[in-house]
Amino acid sequence: MSNYKHFVDTVFYSIEINEVVERRKCRATGKVRFNGAAEATFFIHWLKWRIRKWLKNPVRRKHRNKGFGAKTATPRYVYYCEFCEGYHITKEHPYDYQQKKEKYHGKYFE
Repeated sequence: MSNYKHFVDTVFYSIEINEVVERRKCRATGKVRFNGAAEATFFIHWLKWRIRKWLKNPVRRKHRNKGFGAKTATPRYVYYCEFCEGYHITKEHPYDYQQKKEKYHGKYFE
């Protein structure tokens, strides 16, 4: 194991995620609200690390080949919410979201 991976494992094992990241719900969207973009990004990295550790179990690796692990490998993005003035995590790429938003506004608001 490289020194970097060992360092990352040591840091993430020593962190209690609920003490580091304060999470609340957004009333408008129902998603988890993070206070800052750094908190949300840190949570994404912690989540990816946790999923990798979870999938190391041989039973879970067997299920991953059947398609169960495909959703966990999708990249996640952080965006600002104007309703709760916090940050949320999404799997949708910001460019795709902008295209859908423009199409919706062109169809219903013009």
